[in-house]
Amino acid sequence: MSGLARVIRYLRPYAWMTVLGIVTTILPVLMELVTPRMVQFIIDQGIRAGDMAAVWQGSGIMMLAAILGAATTIGQGIARAQISQGIAFDLRNDLFRHIQRFSFANLDRMQTGQLMTRVSSDVDVARMFLSAGMALLLRTLLMVIGSLTMMLIIDWRLGLIMVAMLIVSGSVIFWFLRVVGPLFSIVQQKLGKLNTLVQENLAGVHVVKAFVREQYEIENFDRDNVDYMEQNIKVGRYLALVMPVLLVLTNLGATLAIWRGGIDVIGGRLTIGELVAFSNYMLIGMSPLLLLSNILSMISRAEASSKRVVEVLDTVPAIQAPPTPAVITEPAGNISFENVSFHYSGSRIRRGLDAAAAGNGHARPVGEEVLDGISLHAASGQKIALMGATGSGKSTLVNLIPRFYDAEGGVVKVDGVDVRSWEPIQLRKEIGVVLQQTTLFAGTVRENIAYGRPNASMKEVVSAAEAAQAHDFIMQMPDQYESIVEARGANLSGGQKQRIAIARALLTNPSVLILDDSTSSVDLDTELRLQEALAEKMEGTTTFIVAQRISSVVDADLILVLDDGKIAAQGTHEELLAGSEIYQEIYYSQFEEA
Repeated sequence: MSGLARVIRYLRPYAWMTVLGIVTTILPVLMELVTPRMVQFIIDQGIRAGDMAAVWQGSGIMMLAAILGAATTIGQGIARAQISQGIAFDLRNDLFRHIQRFSFANLDRMQTGQLMTRVSSDVDVARMFLSAGMALLLRTLLMVIGSLTMMLIIDWRLGLIMVAMLIVSGSVIFWFLRVVGPLFSIVQQKLGKLNTLVQENLAGVHVVKAFVREQYEIENFDRDNVDYMEQNIKVGRYLALVMPVLLVLTNLGATLAIWRGGIDVIGGRLTIGELVAFSNYMLIGMSPLLLLSNILSMISRAEASSKRVVEVLDTVPAIQAPPTPAVITEPAGNISFENVSFHYSGSRIRRGLDAAAAGNGHARPVGEEVLDGISLHAASGQKIALMGATGSGKSTLVNLIPRFYDAEGGVVKVDGVDVRSWEPIQLRKEIGVVLQQTTLFAGTVRENIAYGRPNASMKEVVSAAEAAQAHDFIMQMPDQYESIVEARGANLSGGQKQRIAIARALLTNPSVLILDDSTSSVDLDTELRLQEALAEKMEGTTTFIVAQRISSVVDADLILVLDDGKIAAQGTHEELLAGSEIYQEIYYSQFEEA
């Protein structure tokens, strides 16, 4: 089934409104088809016969038909607007809901700009077709079929001339659809690429300016913008070609019909009124054909955009809930990895291997093992620390616990149950996560802290902020907890954003807490106070800490040193300092810096 056909199925909830739209499209056409017959009646029965009553009768019917046609056209416009906007609303909602179900693996394969284009631009193109294109197409078909039928009724010989013209025109239209349809798909792809470039540039504008790469980015944008423009020009050439061809064909058919009709009138086989009516029906039938280039353009664009929308809707989320989820009544936070291996797959090469930190570290080919043979056990309430060079797999390892990704080999268990047997929502409700890249949303400080528990009391919010060492600086803000956080936390420092993110995780009262390099922008004094507060507030909570600083992990029950996706050493701080060369190198390098 084509993408456009799938989108048209969204008409089902609006069945009655669709019927109204169809009826209010048919009625104006019928009223318009009445007019030439009335002109014939006025000429033959009124003017030529000298009967003014016939003239008044025909004129009155024409006026009534015009009024009815105008009234139903208004109803058609109202129905079209409600249907198209309703379908666009449903499509956007379905797309957004479906995207929310995507795992990290799904999102790794899809560029943000492409998804944004599909949710906004592609849906709008489909909406425009459903709003105007379908009504225009239906009206065109009705006008052509209706006028052709009336022409055949008036004189079948003249009508056959127009039938032949329509057959040739139909061949041109079929060719146009086959050639231009794929070109519109390329147009939307290039638009998505352009949007991706803009989105990435705006997200990384600080890096661009820091490395003075503005001109490079301008040249990149200019190149993609030129590609987009040239593709549109290519489509425009075909659009410019089809209309003149159809115009020549329709005029040729009309000329032949009028020439033959004139001969028939002179020969007495056709009345003047019939020839005038036939000519009017030709105009009624040919005028919509001259709009076909616009209609065909809308169809091709809508098909291309609908296909891109459907591709997203048909993408199966990589993380699926099991048919019969395990029932965990009292989560304790016991975590175990049993010979776990993992590699990233997809269209994008990961930089740095850590799923939450794409863009950092060294590139590794897609498909190469990021984790290899990882086995460990964390008992409830233990504090586990992960250390190692950038790209060693630290963030990847902790991302397997809340099942942001599924392990390629081995088993990850929470409370003795394979994470793939948990209901993903229940699993993640038991795990508090502070990702390496801190994300805050536009809104108040309170709303950001309570993001995971919107109904939390103010007392609970403050308690979480105090534990995260965020309360003091929040109280210094103009409106304290009601102060506005700008998009991406632009009005906060890196350390402030990290502490709000930690408070957000603490407020959920998780049985497992994951801190992924979450204090990298926090000064040492604040970090020490934070560690003391966490030890008190999160007593009994299993904690995983990904860190670069030795000071963050010295009190951990178990420290894992990762190297190239494998556990190179494990033990307490004292044990590793005595027996691990990698740990010793990290320790002494930081000690010398201090």
